[in-house]
Amino acid sequence: MNARNVVRTVSTPITLVILLGLLTAGVWWGYKIVSAKVVQTTTPCVTMAMTELTTSSVTVNVYNSGSLAGLAGRVSTTLIDGGFIVGTVGNASNNVQTVMITGANADDPEVRLVASWFVDPAIQADGRANHTVDVYVGNDFDEQNGIVPNAPASLPISTGQVCLPASATPTPETTEEPVDGPAVPGEEPGEGSPEPPVLGPPAPEEPN
Repeated sequence: MNARNVVRTVSTPITLVILLGLLTAGVWWGYKIVSAKVVQTTTPCVTMAMTELTTSSVTVNVYNSGSLAGLAGRVSTTLIDGGFIVGTVGNASNNVQTVMITGANADDPEVRLVASWFVDPAIQADGRANHTVDVYVGNDFDEQNGIVPNAPASLPISTGQVCLPASATPTPETTEEPVDGPAVPGEEPGEGSPEPPVLGPPAPEEPN
């Protein structure tokens, strides 16, 4: 084997190692860039010291996953009456039949407090950074019996602190579109429209 073949044999694996190192460095650099963007565009929650979490400190978004017109709006009104801060009210395309609660973690106090207002809700965790809570309601949600009577307005915090959204606006931003669907139980079709005039006996004619 001459010197040229020796150099070629040795240089090939070295070249592969160098290329592999460059590829690894490129992947790592790309990951860091993506991670940095996610951190910059995600608003985290703020840790607050408290021994009791009240509904007035929890931000809830309500979404209609079914075809009952105005369902999310009616549920959000109940939550507002209970002291919750309602953020967005709108439609959702996910397949929720009754009610589902979504938050950062299933055992977070804000998620547990919202869930305590509903009968047998499904609970889903998505690791969100701002610790808002989403409520999804579908066509099978029982508006009369699906919300717990005398639901709690507060929840004890055993750890003495809770992470909540940095800022919240109590005025809901409604984006729920009208949906053609069956009438709400207990509501007559066309309810809310002007009533027709009542016909009575004609007034007596005045003398000329």
